[in-house]
Amino acid sequence: MRLWQGIAVLVLVPGVLSGEAPSFRNEQASSSSAHSSSSNTHSSSSASHGSTSASHGSTSTSLTNYLGWDLFGVESLAPFLNLANYGFPSHIDLLSFNTGAGTTILAVAEDKMAQFIQKLTNAGVGFQNTLQDISQMFITPLTYDQTRSLRKGDATFERYMYYTEIVSYIEELPAKYPNDVQVEEIGRSVEDRPIYQIIINRNDSSNTDMPVIFIEAGIYAREWVSPASALYLVNRLLEDSPSLSQEAEWRVVPLLNPDGYVYSWSHDRLWKKNRASSATSDCFGVDLNKNFGSYWGEIGSSINPCSNMFHGTSPFSEPETRALRDAINEVQNRTKAYISLHSFGQTLSYPRSIRDDANRTSAEELERIAEGMRERIEATSGAPYSITRSPESFIIGGTSENWVASQGVPYVYTMELRDKGETVFHLPEHLIAETGEDLWAAMKYLNSQLVE
Repeated sequence: MRLWQGIAVLVLVPGVLSGEAPSFRNEQASSSSAHSSSSNTHSSSSASHGSTSASHGSTSTSLTNYLGWDLFGVESLAPFLNLANYGFPSHIDLLSFNTGAGTTILAVAEDKMAQFIQKLTNAGVGFQNTLQDISQMFITPLTYDQTRSLRKGDATFERYMYYTEIVSYIEELPAKYPNDVQVEEIGRSVEDRPIYQIIINRNDSSNTDMPVIFIEAGIYAREWVSPASALYLVNRLLEDSPSLSQEAEWRVVPLLNPDGYVYSWSHDRLWKKNRASSATSDCFGVDLNKNFGSYWGEIGSSINPCSNMFHGTSPFSEPETRALRDAINEVQNRTKAYISLHSFGQTLSYPRSIRDDANRTSAEELERIAEGMRERIEATSGAPYSITRSPESFIIGGTSENWVASQGVPYVYTMELRDKGETVFHLPEHLIAETGEDLWAAMKYLNSQLVE
């Protein structure tokens, strides 16, 4: 591939379809510097916002730029907002919601903003415009030269890695660590990319009581720091703590949604879903974290293929979710902990409503472990994480964590990594390794509790 040098321009190049695209750097680390005057930066042309098809999955070769879109914090949970009345999904993008705090973060197109604000006001729903013109977070491409390219099989945590670099690193691990690592292809994506599982300290003995710690990352395409942190954990286990890696069997699926990850580099930085086609010709993708077979089709999911919360046509309709299901089933009886890595929010949460014969872990015990992980992170990096306690009656439909908990895995957590939304999924590159350290600190504590 020909690397970019000097000043790059924001264009689509032929190599992007394989993941070899220039990435985008956020040079405004603070939200205040990223803000710009709405009167000066908002485009008056609706075409500037990206068409519905460009924003939600057409095969257009233009790069969705989100010019004029603003960020809003809303004091209501997304499932109760009835977002279709506000222009969702074509002019509103649901970025995140916090079930414990009862808040939602949305990106809203300029040409629907006044209507959106008026409807919230009429409904008596509190809100705050937290960031203006989010396109400013994405439009500065990195300048790539030969010094930034990676040798085959190497990893970097100084920048986000291309898809092909991630694959190269994973595939070379068994050769680098022949006694410690196995890599398995657990399935293929919609677009026929491999979905890999990294296994450290594998133990196939039928008599072993060695616990399995299972890490899932990269289920949402736009959450780039999720696969980066998973690979950071792998690197730390192998390079810095071989003794820790011998106390449990670690299974890591670092990039469950490879098609979406590539698409988020090449077409739409905020793309979330996989790249499955649908009955609606110009709408693509299934929300993979709404496609698992626990409470499928319930709160927080959508029957609309154009929605970024579309739950698919049936539970496990997608090859990516089937691959993860089968990988879990293989070690279900030995898996003691399961961590689903997401961003953003800096929170730890656990399924509180899965209380049946399949899983008898008490809420108090789950809380104790979560609190220990939170304290260890803060003591290590100073980063403040919080524990999200959602109402027991509020169950998000079709998530991996709820399904895994329903299979009897005792310690199941979702870890929302840095930051708290200031950079709209585009966490600055200098924070990648620090975020990986947050995960590392949490996993060391979790491991210590499981092997006691």
